[in-house]
Amino acid sequence: MDFFLILQILFDAVLLFGILFLFHYSANQQQKKKEEFDIVKNIQVQEVKENLENLLSTIKKLGKEVSDDIQSKINESEEKAEVFKQNLKKLESQLNITMELAEEVNSERSRLENKVKLIRSSVNPKEKLPSDEKGSHAPVSRPEKKKKAQMPRAGYSVGFSSAVIKQVYKMTDSDLDISDISKATKLSKAEIQLILNLRENRFTAPN
Repeated sequence: MDFFLILQILFDAVLLFGILFLFHYSANQQQKKKEEFDIVKNIQVQEVKENLENLLSTIKKLGKEVSDDIQSKINESEEKAEVFKQNLKKLESQLNITMELAEEVNSERSRLENKVKLIRSSVNPKEKLPSDEKGSHAPVSRPEKKKKAQMPRAGYSVGFSSAVIKQVYKMTDSDLDISDISKATKLSKAEIQLILNLRENRFTAPN
């Protein structure tokens, strides 16, 4: 009886030890799995953190490049706008100069027309010069006759001084360009050409 009791006690002790061992083993396994899960979780978190840091760094770098490119485009646009403004100012200046030259040309043309009328009146004394009086009328051009018109007589200045006419003839004989003659005599090219045309028609400078 005592033997069976001892066996029963030993069996219960072994069973209890086995239960405690299994419980301890199970607890250790759970703890180990938990630690492994925490380690894996930490690794994943660390990887996600590194990926986010890399992504943030890439975004910052890309943003800086885009910002620099935009700033470069803005600077380039400002430079082009400044060049456009300068070109616009030059065009305005050239336009003003052109308008002034046009006014000078119109004034010179009117002056030459008056001189041409003066020459015509010297060729044909019966032809009247335009009058400045109110109610006067411009001269009516008469039909040209077939015979050659009489050229101005020697000694008639036709609006130019004899010294200027002689100077133009002399400089022309020296093979000078009309531009150089214009600078030297202060006459326009049209006036110089008019004097040369008169010379071709055998008009001589007054003494």
